Amino acid sequence: MTPLVRLTRFAQHLLTFFLHFAHGGFVMAGVIVMAGMTYQLGRFGVDGLNPREMFGYGQQMVETTEVAMVDAVYEEAVAEHSRGMSAGHARVAAAIAKRHRVSPLVVETLVKAAQREGQANGVDPLLILAVITVESGFNPFAESNFGAQGLMQIIPRFHVEKITAEKGSVALFDPVENIRVGTLILREYIRSTGSVDAALQLYGGASADPEMAYSSRVMQEFERLRGFVAAPATRTAARSATDKAS
Repeated sequence: MTPLVRLTRFAQHLLTFFLHFAHGGFVMAGVIVMAGMTYQLGRFGVDGLNPREMFGYGQQMVETTEVAMVDAVYEEAVAEHSRGMSAGHARVAAAIAKRHRVSPLVVETLVKAAQREGQANGVDPLLILAVITVESGFNPFAESNFGAQGLMQIIPRFHVEKITAEKGSVALFDPVENIRVGTLILREYIRSTGSVDAALQLYGGASADPEMAYSSRVMQEFERLRGFVAAPATRTAARSATDKAS
């Protein structure tokens, strides 16, 4: 067999190998694509086959838009607010909306309800908002395994006398009604215990906890919200201190 014939056969074998290799690669790629499409279809339905959803572009665009929108609302609130809310509480509303990914307009309604009920019952509105944060993360339709409902996770059977009867069995899923009832409960517990910390432990069903863990969580959130109210004064003080130092 001449060297030319050997070289020709070697080239043929090499070409055949690459053709089989390429064919196997395409088959494997097809299997992977089909598996991915089957997963997307099973998990998200027909919308899962949308390239934007499959590769995360759609969600990324939504998240970017939401963050930009909330940042814009936050800056507007810092400058001034025009919907009957103090600038401090407007900053609180914007911060809550951004953190919990809730519509700023909805959060404004909840903050105003907390202000109204807090002022009427002698309870700090920020304490009400702190309890909501810890209890439900601002989910008005939350319900626990023990039957606690709504924003402030109130168990209806323990507070029947405080709930507006006309609203029926879903009363506590009305955010404004839930805040009203929750504020009445806080007022009652603060008066009976003589202490905000003890009242919070009672509210959280953890009166016997020597570590006061529930109260600590709520008060930590309370202080965080207070920081938003005091933000301009804090920045002014910091600038003054910097000017004096220089």
